Amino acid sequence: MRNKLFLVAMLCLALLVTAGCGGGSTFKRVSGLSSEQVVHNFFDAAKGNRMNEAASYVSPASTGNTRTVLKFVTGQSSSSIQNYNLLSVKKVAVQGNYAAVVATMQQQNSISLTIKPVGLEKIDNEWYIVDYDQVFRDAKYQVLAQLFRTIQ
Repeated sequence: MRNKLFLVAMLCLALLVTAGCGGGSTFKRVSGLSSEQVVHNFFDAAKGNRMNEAASYVSPASTGNTRTVLKFVTGQSSSSIQNYNLLSVKKVAVQGNYAAVVATMQQQNSISLTIKPVGLEKIDNEWYIVDYDQVFRDAKYQVLAQLFRTIQ
């Protein structure tokens, strides 16, 4: 009887240890965010090197381009995003399921500012970032491309 109780206790312990392992890397995309908040969350996740989380804020059509999106936003590779601070994100245009925002970043230890337009698409009532180059390649994003033309 003691052996059975011991085995059950060890099995429970093994299950608890296994359940606890790897749980720290899970994340849940925050829902109900404004277009500006999506850009903030994307930037914060990328700056924290949580690329899977950052990808959750990118449009499914652009998911394979998460690093391209990041490179456009910062002008640099993902490894140097730690050198930037996101100062502000301002919505400048909305039409239907598309929004254009302008992100203002400052390179650390510098007075250099970078201002970038960021396009977003609303899918199932949630905003997602669209790869900048894809806006001009994909006919689906004609409205978003037109919004960009009005702010540049």
